[in-house]
Amino acid sequence: MKKHLLILLILFACIATVQAQNSYKMRKLSQYNNPNLPKVDGTDIWNDLTGYYDPIKKREYIICGSTDSIYFFDITNPENMVLVDVEYGSSFFAKNRDFETYKNYVYCVSDQSSGIGGLQIFDLNYLPDSVHKVYESNVFGTKTHTLFIDTISARIYMCSNLKPSGFSAMDVLSISNPVSPTYLAKLKVPTRTDGFPLFNRVHEMFARNDTVYLSCEEAGLFIFDLRDTGQQRLIGSITSYPDQGYNHSSWLDKSGRYIMYTDENMGLDVKIFDIKQMSNPQFVSQFNSNAQATPHNAYWYGDFAYVSAYHDGVRVYNVKDPGNPIPVAWYDTHPETPEIYGGYKGCWGVYPFLPSKHIIASDLTSGIFVFEIDSTLTGGENASKEVFNIELFPNPGKDWVQLKSDATITQIEIFDETGKSMEVIICNQKDPKIKTQNLSQGVYYLKLICGEQIILRKFVKCE
Repeated sequence: MKKHLLILLILFACIATVQAQNSYKMRKLSQYNNPNLPKVDGTDIWNDLTGYYDPIKKREYIICGSTDSIYFFDITNPENMVLVDVEYGSSFFAKNRDFETYKNYVYCVSDQSSGIGGLQIFDLNYLPDSVHKVYESNVFGTKTHTLFIDTISARIYMCSNLKPSGFSAMDVLSISNPVSPTYLAKLKVPTRTDGFPLFNRVHEMFARNDTVYLSCEEAGLFIFDLRDTGQQRLIGSITSYPDQGYNHSSWLDKSGRYIMYTDENMGLDVKIFDIKQMSNPQFVSQFNSNAQATPHNAYWYGDFAYVSAYHDGVRVYNVKDPGNPIPVAWYDTHPETPEIYGGYKGCWGVYPFLPSKHIIASDLTSGIFVFEIDSTLTGGENASKEVFNIELFPNPGKDWVQLKSDATITQIEIFDETGKSMEVIICNQKDPKIKTQNLSQGVYYLKLICGEQIILRKFVKCE
């Protein structure tokens, strides 16, 4: 889509020579791959991953999936990734595996695979020597697309869940006894006025305090109160928004006010919404690494968003100001020159939550990575000092656009949606007013220079 070309042309203009390389402010510490493993779709070996920290032994691990098995790596020494165990993943030729940890256990499921899968639980107490399987059953699911565990309520949510008794958009289990899950409820999907369900599948979800945020593919994002699974309540939804496509996954910021989610389509941006009023979510911003990139999973941790972006690898953004996401670091796990976008290749999963602040990632063909990110970003202090608040109104607008900033804007450049520069304005003001009456109806972007920062704002010119 042409309209996103600006993100490539503008946001990285100030660091173009670095962009030509495969990384910026991220350093690869180690990598594992075995190209001889079974492949699906011709080249794909690996899928998702998660991290695990043992607070007693003070060791860090990667748990990741391949087409045939589940792999366990000790990365306590991040420059020496050690494969410590491989366990069969209950199904084979699995394009999709998913993992969640709870206490000293990891819960594993698979989808888009051959054979009958199931829920597996492994005890991680014996690491780094080995892991022990303590549970395996397909009673609660034979093919499950994704998992999420709410550690406070000790619940596991199984999304797009096929089980012997039938299919559920989502099922809820209790893991109060971690090695003996019990069934609580299936999600009761509300119906529309025509009698059809609001959605059929939950692709992925996020839960906090028994409020669940469900990414439901083309239907959009839905928010439910599931404190009482017998009295389920829909409390909000986002079903019409910019760059809408296949609503894939979401994550909340620490405050719970903002939600970030992805649409798994080429060229569609990551979005941020203000959900202070869950019944009336408000669009805040959208961002992407370039015009044709496909964001897959996005995680909000502190002041940063960590995105697995398929062909564009791992991308990190400063989102301290949710209205102004700023790219601050990346590593391309799938380098091509030139990059050939199309299909789903490259970085599938990223995990930024280890105590060491190392970032781990999986690439469908290139394997498993451990990264070190620039210390100014992991500390957060230096990276946050120059994040400016800039408002733009009216939007859409007709004859003018007003900017309101807490920093001086030295220069403004206007681009159309193809990336063509329309006008350069030298202003040196905090609150400049821009005349737009000579612009044709359509989507435009403002490249704002504030100190050493380049900030992008999007606006719509109406007639």
